[in-house]
Amino acid sequence: MVTNWKLPENPELGFAAQILSKRELSEDQLSSDLSQLPDEALLSNIEAVADRIRKAMYHNEPLIIFGHDDPDGVTSTYILYQFLSSCGYQKHNYYIPNRNLDSHGIQDSFVDFVREGRYKLVVTVDNGISSIDGVRKLNDLGCDTIITDHHLIQPESLPPAYAILNPQLPECKYPFKSLAGVGVVLVLIRYLGKKLDHPISPASYFWTAIGSLADKVTMTGLNRVLVRHVIDNWDSINDSSIEFLQRNYNRLGTKTDIFNFMQNTARLIANGREDRGQHIGLSFMLQMGHEKARLFQKLERQKKVWETELNRVFAFLDTILGGFGGDAFIYYDDDDVIPYSLLGTASSYIVNKLGIPTIMLKHYNGHLVCEGRCSDGFNMVDAFTHCKAHLKQYGGHVKAAGFTMLPESYDGFLECFNEYLGNNTQHTDRPPGTAVDAIATVDDLNEENWNFMESLLPFGQQNPEPAILLRNIDLAILQQRFDIDYNSMNIPVDRSGDALINWKGLRTIRILDFVRK
Repeated sequence: MVTNWKLPENPELGFAAQILSKRELSEDQLSSDLSQLPDEALLSNIEAVADRIRKAMYHNEPLIIFGHDDPDGVTSTYILYQFLSSCGYQKHNYYIPNRNLDSHGIQDSFVDFVREGRYKLVVTVDNGISSIDGVRKLNDLGCDTIITDHHLIQPESLPPAYAILNPQLPECKYPFKSLAGVGVVLVLIRYLGKKLDHPISPASYFWTAIGSLADKVTMTGLNRVLVRHVIDNWDSINDSSIEFLQRNYNRLGTKTDIFNFMQNTARLIANGREDRGQHIGLSFMLQMGHEKARLFQKLERQKKVWETELNRVFAFLDTILGGFGGDAFIYYDDDDVIPYSLLGTASSYIVNKLGIPTIMLKHYNGHLVCEGRCSDGFNMVDAFTHCKAHLKQYGGHVKAAGFTMLPESYDGFLECFNEYLGNNTQHTDRPPGTAVDAIATVDDLNEENWNFMESLLPFGQQNPEPAILLRNIDLAILQQRFDIDYNSMNIPVDRSGDALINWKGLRTIRILDFVRK
């Protein structure tokens, strides 16, 4: 139990007004539509990128899209591939590396694939901004490389690409910097669509929403606009994969149902890694008929295996977290308990538990690899930049970053990282508190306020599910009105007290914390 609650400053306000005040929002800001998207031309180098892609199309040059093997990378690859296909282009292909076989970025296996296929243009999506050596090797083949990415950059060490599309570039005037990789690709195909006078499939917005939610970019600004557009215009989005998935999912009767369906889709296509650049999730999205059903069943089986493995890792982490009281968590998995593909998830789990910077390291393919995660008040990329003399390659976001380094660099890195921690962490003996969005009564959990809750969707980074405090409630009476998820908490039903909850549905709540009278 947390029992360290940060109460709202204006508890005298009504239910909705408390939440809006806490999040510094007005009701007008909850409405959104695509007219709010900035001019795509503001994204630096987009004209050069569009011209090079159009040249490849007009001259029928072989082009390959190089993705990343997570939902952001898979959806990025899909919407670009589908847009090119809809234009009548037939010389494009894709390659999704398997992180269990290859390190992040452009590796020799992909360079060999490009050589064998005699590709003349590579377009990276959701990666590539730190692949200096890989781009040089592609240049040596006479193959141009366009990088589309969204990760933070090191301006002094950019790859020698034909062009780079990334809102993080210092000279970029695009006003929203927190797009997911698929968001950057959506901006590109919207620009290409205008140049070619060719429409964008409405389904592109759905898959952009899936990749954005999965990559945990902020659900504010343009990211919120894109996801909310899908929620508000659900009936206008037609796609064979969406229709197939809906047949295998519960009825979508509310906006919350649509949001949950999107999150489930993201979890599904997180699976499917294969070799030689293939990915079952992407194949499922592209295939039709009986083959689509077979690939779906394969993804479902992999998802169940993944969830079982995830629960095993979480149980292990719980055993090593007991009594931990430091300002950062550093774990070297020398016993090979945590799979490489789950290092980032393991780091996020610990950050959610302890609220402190966390890095997880393990030996992999002759190197030490690391995934780091943190919450507000710390910058993981800055920390790795401080220690870059010890690293072979690094990159990522403020709150989620990773690197590779040689094993002999471990001691030097650890000393350097601890030095950075000492100068950039706040020392406290108190665990992070839970921010309460509203103090409410059971009567406040009515249909009118539920409609307001749905207007807050989509939930995610910087727009979490509201935490609602119910004072002096009787659990037995509460259970008569709601389906209650006790969140693995053992609370006798005859108890009364204060309950901190998430309101999951009009008649469903989840108890986050409980204090008896």
